[in-house]
Amino acid sequence: MPSPQERWDLCLQQLKAALSPEEYANTFGDYKLFDYQDDKVRIVVPSREVFQRMEQNAKLARLFLHAVKQAFGDNTQLGFHLPPREEERKPTPSVATPVPNTVQQRQLPPIDPQLNKHYTFANFVTGESNKLARSVGKAIAEKPGQTTFNPFFIYGPSGVGKTHLANAIGVQILETMPQKRVLFVSAHVFKTQYTEAVLKNNVNNFIHFYQSIDVLIIDDVQEVSTAKTQQTFFHIFNHLQQNDCQIIMTCDRPPVQLEGMEDRMLTRFKWGMIAEMEKPDVTLRKAILEAKIRRNGLSKFPKEVILYIAENVESSVRELEGILNSIMAYSIVDSEEISLDLVKRIIARAINMEKRTATFDEIMQVMCEHFKVSQREVVSKSRKQALVQCRQVSMYMVHKLTAMSYAEIGRRFGGRDHTTVIHACLKISKHIAAAGEYRREIEEIEAMLQK
Repeated sequence: MPSPQERWDLCLQQLKAALSPEEYANTFGDYKLFDYQDDKVRIVVPSREVFQRMEQNAKLARLFLHAVKQAFGDNTQLGFHLPPREEERKPTPSVATPVPNTVQQRQLPPIDPQLNKHYTFANFVTGESNKLARSVGKAIAEKPGQTTFNPFFIYGPSGVGKTHLANAIGVQILETMPQKRVLFVSAHVFKTQYTEAVLKNNVNNFIHFYQSIDVLIIDDVQEVSTAKTQQTFFHIFNHLQQNDCQIIMTCDRPPVQLEGMEDRMLTRFKWGMIAEMEKPDVTLRKAILEAKIRRNGLSKFPKEVILYIAENVESSVRELEGILNSIMAYSIVDSEEISLDLVKRIIARAINMEKRTATFDEIMQVMCEHFKVSQREVVSKSRKQALVQCRQVSMYMVHKLTAMSYAEIGRRFGGRDHTTVIHACLKISKHIAAAGEYRREIEEIEAMLQK
């Protein structure tokens, strides 16, 4: 097996072959391998200016990433470092970059972390849909900035506990390392603060403040949408990561689906760990209800009531808690004992049971009849054009008309990866937007499913 240095030499050879001698020398000539472990390559770049030369050129960035993955593997993560003399150099006015997080930062005044003390690991209920994300979160909380999970990108639909988990990481870090500067901020607040800084001609101070944070938690990062805000966030992100500060982000979709986000930003999101949090299954919904009932000291909920709620309130944890609160309110106001009949009436009012989404089996039956194939063929490994088309449209319909996650859909379609499902959904969406006849065919199929 080739050594890390031999792999790095191979990477440089590929770059030399793809570029002119002058272009290679000016951009990659002084890049050096720092270390390689746990699928993470750390590279020393000679200066910020040389690094930015590659970053600001999409062609060079793509070439470099491709060469690294060819040499080290598709799962390789990248980290960049400046040599000591560059890190210690006083920043010029054109680059808003303070001295790294060392003694000077520890002398900074304390900040309000903006954390919710009730969102902790102790009351985060774990199940199959969030087990991986929670395990990564615990590892980060024990060694922030010292694991390969940096940045930590958590994505999933609204109400599955992303904010709770990100908050819990921050709470534990402060409990065990009170000297750390931890900040939880929504992307909306970040944008507002940046706008105010621009209006007051105070952008450098804004950037310096965020670069002083040891653990930065950004909620709903998809809202960092404007070019100027992204550019500022990019500089903050770069500084924190280069100084082994922890970055945690929550998002409602995976990086591949973020529209309007710069490629260099998306590349950085993928450097660390990306974890999906899916909608909770029945088992987890039941456990969440039982945990909330215990925490609130409630004892009037029969087991069949809890099971009925778990089976019929499927959207999110937030909706589960809302239904539970409604049941308590109705019970108190009407002096009515909590029974299955009461719960059925409340849920029927809150959720239109007649308009529930189609099931996987219903969709597959319609799709197979329309394309004149069998379900066994659709979920098989066959690459016949007719089957591929049916498979991709079926994935699109299941994603649109059910609450199933990409990962769950992939499992139902023969154990495929979630990225295959994402690709299929994006492809069908583009076809629908581009071709009127194709769109009408899809609309007819969808109408049949909604009858």
